[in-house]
Amino acid sequence: MKKLFVLSDTHRRTDQIKNLLLPMTESDYVIHLGDYASDMEPFADLLGDKLIRVRGNGDFGCRDIPEDRVLETEGVRLFLTHGHHYRVKSTLVNLGIEAMSKDCAAALYGHTHLADVTEFDGVKMINPGSLSGSPSGTLSYCYLILYGGKILPKIVEVDYR
Repeated sequence: MKKLFVLSDTHRRTDQIKNLLLPMTESDYVIHLGDYASDMEPFADLLGDKLIRVRGNGDFGCRDIPEDRVLETEGVRLFLTHGHHYRVKSTLVNLGIEAMSKDCAAALYGHTHLADVTEFDGVKMINPGSLSGSPSGTLSYCYLILYGGKILPKIVEVDYR
């Protein structure tokens, strides 16, 4: 069993990241899906090798962070991306096709600031939402468990007051 803490679109809200350090440190992986992936720098030593980041459209000057990655763990392949290159604000078809082409069981993406768990042609599509602001007014992240080949996502809303 692996526990993944998935977040995206922090946009300099490091206060929210600090508030969530305990579940991050207790996770096997912490995945930042872009747009201010550099917000994780102050916590990089604490999180070590469990920190995985991809670059979003707002990550200027972060050329050392890849735009897309594939993570394989617990026998499950996950496609990690911010999503802007796949036009996720209008459709998930492009993202689903890309994940399938990489033989991934799930695609983790951000960019829309809206938490969502859905499926496209057998590929689980997971957006953790945003820790900086959302059209729905809800801040969120995803706590994801991989167990026995199963992908079990839980969107967690954050009280930001």
